[in-house]
Amino acid sequence: MPVIRLLIVVALAVPLSAGASSGRTVVPAEAIAAGLGHTCAITSAGGVKCWGSNGHDELGNGQTGDSLTPVDVVGLQTGVTAIAAGIRHSCALTSGGGVKCWGYGRGPLGDGTSERRHTPVDVSGLTSGVTAVAAGNDDSCALTSAGGVKCWGSNFRGQLGDGTTADRLVPADVVGLTGGVKAIAAGSLFSCALTAAGGVECWGSGRLLPVDVPGLGSGVIAITPSCALTSGSGVKCWGRDLVPADVPGLSSGVTALASSWHSCALLSTGVVKCWGLNDHGQLGDGTTTDRVTPVDVVGLHGRATAISAGGFQSCALLSTGAVDCWGAVSGPLGGDSQSIVLRPVPVAGFGTAKASLSIVSRSVRVTPRRVAPLVVRCGAQVLCRGRITLNARGTRLGSRAFAIATDAVEVIRVKLTPRALRTVTRAKRLSTRVAVTGGVTATRTIKLVAP
Repeated sequence: MPVIRLLIVVALAVPLSAGASSGRTVVPAEAIAAGLGHTCAITSAGGVKCWGSNGHDELGNGQTGDSLTPVDVVGLQTGVTAIAAGIRHSCALTSGGGVKCWGYGRGPLGDGTSERRHTPVDVSGLTSGVTAVAAGNDDSCALTSAGGVKCWGSNFRGQLGDGTTADRLVPADVVGLTGGVKAIAAGSLFSCALTAAGGVECWGSGRLLPVDVPGLGSGVIAITPSCALTSGSGVKCWGRDLVPADVPGLSSGVTALASSWHSCALLSTGVVKCWGLNDHGQLGDGTTTDRVTPVDVVGLHGRATAISAGGFQSCALLSTGAVDCWGAVSGPLGGDSQSIVLRPVPVAGFGTAKASLSIVSRSVRVTPRRVAPLVVRCGAQVLCRGRITLNARGTRLGSRAFAIATDAVEVIRVKLTPRALRTVTRAKRLSTRVAVTGGVTATRTIKLVAP
C-alpha cells in the first residue's frame, strides 16, 4: 500500500468517556491532541494545558513566546470535554456543549473576525449544542447534537463542504449533512464524517461537497481524515483518490486511529503501531525510515489508551495519565529543550501524582528518654504515609509509623531500644542509615549524637 502523504495535521478530537520531573506538579491527562508544532492535553480536572510552538498564539496562555513546558490555557482550567489541535490554532469543547478556539485568525476561530486570539473565544452560534470538534489546517468543524456538521475557516479547496470556495468567519452547514452524523474528522484541505449508518463521506481537496468513500457505506465505527476503523476492528486507509485499501497487519484488534503525514493505530493490548512518513522519527521505531506497513512504537512507558498524530510528531496517552511523545517535538520531553526523538519520551508534568518525602536531618541528638527526633518534609501533592527505621552496625535501632500532610515539614520522634541508646552513648557519634518504606520511600545516612 503506498505511503499516505496527504497533509493532515490533526487527528479527530472526540468527547471524553468517563512521572513527574522533580519540583513540577503532576496531573493525570485524559485526552491529547497534537498539531503541527504544538500539543494540547485535557487534565483530569477538565482543564487544558498546551506546549510547543506559539507563533500564532495556539497555546492560548495569553503570551507570545513558545513554551517547552505545558501551560494552562486561559479560562479553561475546568469544564472541557474534548480538544482539537490544528496546524496553528486550537479548539476546545466545553461540558456545556460550547466551542472555544484560539490561535491563528483569518477564519478558523469562528468568532466572526479574522483576528488572531491569544486566549479562547466563543465560536459564533456554537455556545451550546455541540458534541464533537475537529481542527484542520486553517479550518474547523463541529458536530451538533442534532447530528449535523458545521465548518468554518479557510475554504480554498472546498474543505468547508458548503459548495463554494469562499472562506467563512462563522460556522456554515455542510451541504447534505444537517443530520445523521455521529463523528467528524478534519485535516489539511480535507474533512470527513461518519454517518449513523456506519458510512464515510469526505469533502475538500477540490471536492466542494461531501462524497461517499467507495466501499465504506457501512460497517465503520471510527474515522480520521484518511483512515477508517471497521466494526471488525480492522483498518482501511485512502489517499486523495478516496479509494480505501486494507492496511497490512491490521485486520483486527485495533481500537483507535490517528492520521497525519503518517498514521498510527492503537491495539487492544495497548501497543501502538505507526506507518507512513518518518523523516522526523514520528513513527517511534527508533529510525527515520519511511514505512509502508505498520511498525511497533518502541519503548512506550506504559499501556497506551489513546493516540494522536501531529504534523511531524506523535503522542500517546498512557493508562497512568502520563503522556509519551516522539518525533519532532517542541515540548518538555523530560527536559527543557526542543528535540527530535526517535522513541517515546515522557512529557513532564503528566501522570499519577506520587508521594515524595525528603529527610532533612543530618545530625540528630538523642534525648535521655531514647528519642531521636528526625525532621522530614512531605511533597506538595500526596500525603506521605509509611514507616521510618534507623539501622546501624547491622542492628535496628528503632522504628516508627507516620503520616504527614502534603507540603508539610514535621518532626518524627523515633524511640530507640535500650541497647541502641547504649551503642550511641559508647560511640558518641554513630553513623546511622535512615530508611523510609511503605507508601513513600527515602533513605539517608545521618549522625546520631549521644545525649
